[in-house]
Amino acid sequence: MADDATRQGRPGPQGPRGEPGRPGPQGHPGRAGLEGPRGKAGPPGKAGPVGPRGEQGPQGKPGPVGERGPRGEAGPSGELPSIDQIMPWLHLIFDAWEDYKKMREREAQAAAAMAEDVGHDEADDADDEDGGKKKKKHKHKHKK
Repeated sequence: MADDATRQGRPGPQGPRGEPGRPGPQGHPGRAGLEGPRGKAGPPGKAGPVGPRGEQGPQGKPGPVGERGPRGEAGPSGELPSIDQIMPWLHLIFDAWEDYKKMREREAQAAAAMAEDVGHDEADDADDEDGGKKKKKHKHKHKK
């Protein structure tokens, strides 16, 4: 039987697996990964305290001119000058009118006398005329 003890037979079927063991010690940590995307903006903050009121600005330009109002009533009529104040002016006006009429008469007489003299001289001047033709005027050309 001693031979039987050293001799083994075929092994039997494998038994169920046991519980997994505890994890082993970790190695060196790796380098840091890439930065992730930037997050969304947060809600806006509260308004700060109100500051002091500023100085008043410059005066604005005046607006457009409105329509004219209705015409007012006529005022009281003024006093007319007395006849004693008017008489010297009237004398001046009538004297000037008479001088004007005399001057016109003298001019008319002088014009009539000239017409008579011209009438007699025209017969003498008829020989001097060049057939009624005027001389041509030569235009000056612009020099450059």
